[in-house]
Amino acid sequence: MDINLIHRTLQTSLIGCQIEHYAQVASTNDIAIACGKSGAAEGTLIVAEHQTAGRGRYGRKWDAPAGKCLLVSAVLRHRLLRDQVELPNLIGAIAIAEAIRATHRLDARIKVPNDVRIKEKKVAGVLTELAYDDQHQPFFVLGFGVNVNSTLEDFPPELRETATSVRIAAARVRNQDPEICRTSLLRAILCQLEKTYLQLKAGETDLIMRQFEVLREDESDH
Repeated sequence: MDINLIHRTLQTSLIGCQIEHYAQVASTNDIAIACGKSGAAEGTLIVAEHQTAGRGRYGRKWDAPAGKCLLVSAVLRHRLLRDQVELPNLIGAIAIAEAIRATHRLDARIKVPNDVRIKEKKVAGVLTELAYDDQHQPFFVLGFGVNVNSTLEDFPPELRETATSVRIAAARVRNQDPEICRTSLLRAILCQLEKTYLQLKAGETDLIMRQFEVLREDESDH
């Protein structure tokens, strides 16, 4: 993934102001939390090619083949109001779903509270964790993983009926199997994330919820 290209072409004012890129980490969220505690600037990103101890909700393990996914965590310093505590996962999911739809014309949908799915198969997940920095100021880390170029064989057998990747979904729609550019997709996600995050900071909860309702997976189809 071309991090230098993202630096040069990312059209955001906040998200991605600093980017740390690693070949392998235990968890991008753990590194982002440590950076946040030591005063990292808001919008700092931790990006990894591989995680050895990635996790989702309730501590579930997040498996991802090296070099085929997006594994990213952002340090965000907005002080969440009581009625906003559930929104960080949602703004992350909205950003991912909108970016996939815009860049690859796939019908990405949000499954509450933090999954993005295509045709009812999980393509991405979001995990938000709260912490306090050295000045006792609250911040949160918004982490996400997106299956981009994973093949069916990359998933454990028990997940092959419930998981997908952008590449798999695109191949089924177009009857061809081109590799997806992770750099372009990440750039699109970050632009969308800045938009939804600034809405959160501005207290525009109604705008966020309207976007969510458009992207929400139709539970009546289950």
